[in-house]
Amino acid sequence: MVEISIKASLFLLVVHYVGYPIVVILLARFRKNRIAPGFAVSATPNGECPSISFIIAAYNEEKVIEAKIRNTLALTYPREKLQIIIAAQGSSDATERIARSFESQGVYVIHDPQRRGKTAALNEAVAASSGDIIVFSDANNAFEPHAVTRLVANFSDPQIGGVSGLKQIRADDDRESSVGDGLYWKYEAAIKTAESELGSITAADGEIFAIRRDLFRPMDPSLINDDAALTIAIIQAKKRVVYEPAARSFEHASITIADDFNVKVRMISGGFQTLRRNWRLLFSPVEPFAWQFFFHKTLRWIAPELLIVLFVGCATQLHQPKFAALFTLQCVFYAMALGGAVMRWLTGRIPMILYIPFYFCAMNLAALFGLYRCLSGTTTWRKAAR
Repeated sequence: MVEISIKASLFLLVVHYVGYPIVVILLARFRKNRIAPGFAVSATPNGECPSISFIIAAYNEEKVIEAKIRNTLALTYPREKLQIIIAAQGSSDATERIARSFESQGVYVIHDPQRRGKTAALNEAVAASSGDIIVFSDANNAFEPHAVTRLVANFSDPQIGGVSGLKQIRADDDRESSVGDGLYWKYEAAIKTAESELGSITAADGEIFAIRRDLFRPMDPSLINDDAALTIAIIQAKKRVVYEPAARSFEHASITIADDFNVKVRMISGGFQTLRRNWRLLFSPVEPFAWQFFFHKTLRWIAPELLIVLFVGCATQLHQPKFAALFTLQCVFYAMALGGAVMRWLTGRIPMILYIPFYFCAMNLAALFGLYRCLSGTTTWRKAAR
């Protein structure tokens, strides 16, 4: 029984981190469903540009909201077709005041003192919007000038219900999470590009995500991962969610590993919430999207438990050379992670050879906390510093 547990855990970990990415990337080379829009603006039957409602989630974002609004106003999409809405509900800093200073340029601000969460704010913003296409973004995320045009071009295909763009992490030596986050999002981009070419991605990135207005349904305000909920709603409507790497956006990583840790705890807690609320779809043995979701997302969220089973199981089987060798490799890896933590504490810097094990372990520890937060019903979160 112990051997089976060891082998099963190792198999699932290898499948998630290596096997699934390789398989989808190879399959994508032979079967491509993704359209080639050629970056044409037109995405409506009559050849006109669709109207866009660009919604920016902005809770206490006084440090970045002005730059974000200026970035949005500089988009190359026809200005008469672009409605900009700032969802600043609950903000207690200068976010509302700064955003309202752009009202003369057509920026619409929604604000009330009560904090009800991001999902509730997005629901209210969409209800106040008028665009054929809704584009969601965060205040700390900057779009390239042509990003919206390239997102929207995909909607010329009637089977596409949502489009997620590429999120890149800016290189910044002063931010501890820059390297780890940067590697993670490059890894994700490769997988999502392949998934998109095969059909649909498993989850959009809420920082740069466009959806047909008629597919949006008001979300439960207690939802954590709104982008996952919207993705699943589109899939259930029998439409595709594709990835457009030519629609690029940029943002800084969390300033500290602690901030990044808290972000990951929130995301993974939301992931378990997504599984619980959509189990009929996501655990259906006859639904292709469910298998895709399992290999890409579910296994990532349960990876800490698999790692624990693998480590403890090998520790009990040291009399078998193959398991003793595997146990030794794990000990070396975790020792390197611990060494990274010590170097960070002593010098404030982590050598690259230690950084990757350290970051991997920190983010898997965050996944454990995420499961605890989901089980405990936590719905309020500490905002990361900008």
